[in-house]
Amino acid sequence: MENYFDWQSKIKESVPENMRIGDDLIILENIDLKDSENVPRKVDVNTFILMDKGNSRAIVDGKEYRVQSPCIAAVLSNQTYCFLEASADLSVRVIIMSKKFTVDMGSPFLRKMIEENPVIDISSDMISFNTYYKMLLHAVKSPFKAGRFESAKHLTLSMLYYYARRLENVVHDKKKKEVIFDRFCDDVRNYFVINRTIPFYSGRLGVSSKYLTEIVKEKTGMTANDYIDRQTMIECEALLSSTDMSVQQISRMMHFPSCSVFGKFFKRVTGMSPTEYREKTK
Repeated sequence: MENYFDWQSKIKESVPENMRIGDDLIILENIDLKDSENVPRKVDVNTFILMDKGNSRAIVDGKEYRVQSPCIAAVLSNQTYCFLEASADLSVRVIIMSKKFTVDMGSPFLRKMIEENPVIDISSDMISFNTYYKMLLHAVKSPFKAGRFESAKHLTLSMLYYYARRLENVVHDKKKKEVIFDRFCDDVRNYFVINRTIPFYSGRLGVSSKYLTEIVKEKTGMTANDYIDRQTMIECEALLSSTDMSVQQISRMMHFPSCSVFGKFFKRVTGMSPTEYREKTK
């Protein structure tokens, strides 16, 4: 993968030393997510957003979420995300963690649980998560540099596994249609680059293409084809806005038959050529 969106230079000057441990752990408060609205991005860090007030709407790896406070929303490294809108009273705290910070934290199970359920209601757990946040802030602001990284890391590991246990309860409560829809979203996230046909996904799920489309339509208002096209478009937009890959490289990576076909698909959906979009969002 080529260089990702340079988020470090965007925030480095605005984050004081006592709110960060180098580029490995950064805490942001009182930030405005409206600056990021409607521009898909990919980053090389793990981001946890503690939403204290307000609500927002976002897409993570093609699936749309309506997010209501109080909650935690997660975007993991290499995922594609896009903030669609945020309420005027939105208040969030953001914890950004580098790959180095999280490299030995997570089992595949933990990452998969968070990927499949990136938003969790904490209305009944605010004390627990706020206690973690205060302890993390204390570790980051400690005047004793030795051990800060390790202390913050172990605190975060504990929080992540608590988060995963909460997610297990969410998974057990899902109904049949929700399970099929969630599996479809997971499959699209995993395979849309190489296969964008409905029979492929309905076959994997063991349902008819018609039934799958009915479920997707019921959950999103879109057809299954439209859902896959949206995932494809968001990924293309994120690669254009967040990397220095050429249009031709992106076309090949996304398995379009040719750069021309890619350009026509992109312009049909956005009204702009890939090059025009990149110039607008860089």
